Amino acid sequence: MRKTGISFKQIYKLTKRFFKKIKYKEKKNSQRGRPRKYKDEFIIAIFLYQTLKQYSYREVLQELKYLGFKTPSLNDYHYRIKQLNENTLKLLLEKTGQYFNKKTKDKDKIQCYIADATGFAYRDIYNLKWRRGIEVKSIKSHIRLEVIIAVDNKCKALILGCETGKAYASEIKMLNQILNKVDFIKGLPFIADKGYDSISVIQKILDIGLIPAIKIKETFSIKIKHPLRQLSKENWLKYGKKRYRIESLFGNIKNKANSVFRVKREDMAKKLAIAWAILWNFYMILIYVFLFIFVYSIYLSGS
Repeated sequence: MRKTGISFKQIYKLTKRFFKKIKYKEKKNSQRGRPRKYKDEFIIAIFLYQTLKQYSYREVLQELKYLGFKTPSLNDYHYRIKQLNENTLKLLLEKTGQYFNKKTKDKDKIQCYIADATGFAYRDIYNLKWRRGIEVKSIKSHIRLEVIIAVDNKCKALILGCETGKAYASEIKMLNQILNKVDFIKGLPFIADKGYDSISVIQKILDIGLIPAIKIKETFSIKIKHPLRQLSKENWLKYGKKRYRIESLFGNIKNKANSVFRVKREDMAKKLAIAWAILWNFYMILIYVFLFIFVYSIYLSGS
């Protein structure tokens, strides 16, 4: 994903398109204050562009003014981002994932689904209290981003849904929250590493209609006994080699995000993590649109 590969106009156009599909109601400010001059989709588009370019609040507004856009004041924009609901960003991401599912049904068949989590640090610092004396260590706080991706036959991946949590939040709980919201094409493998080795997770994947391919924890002294875990091991040996695709996705995102967000608050770090997931989907959607136009133009020139 290249920072120069997406312009603000493209981000704004895609944000407006998918934001219309969200069942979203603004709170009526009937008590105090003036009505909002700038719509939420415009504020979110600015935030996404700011995240992509890694600008400050002031820098992104100055650049958009230079490009000819009417922008809110610095105080208003900062307040709107501070009040932005994290769930609104998650819904926007899910709508882009639904678009990918719909398109791939018509063209490129989806190959598999993969789940995993990654962490992003931010500037707040805390001490590891389980250490004592001179071994007390101060580390940067970090948040966890859990995603499910769909991979097509051309190995292109798009994020279908995500959840965020604290540094040591349960990956299984976050995965279950995403599974409840995403629409899957039945009969495809669902791949995950041994961090998701849970009978309840394997059963839920089967109930959805997918093939569980979760790596199972196993040692020389502890053998796999449960039939669901045995089934998952067999499927992992068959499909597990495709798991590299989600690691590649995280690597691409972190190559641009630098793994550390320049914010002090946990809620802002979570919003930035979701913003990078949305930007990845926008980038992949633009690639699909470009390839479709290119192939169609060749077809017309040949006819």
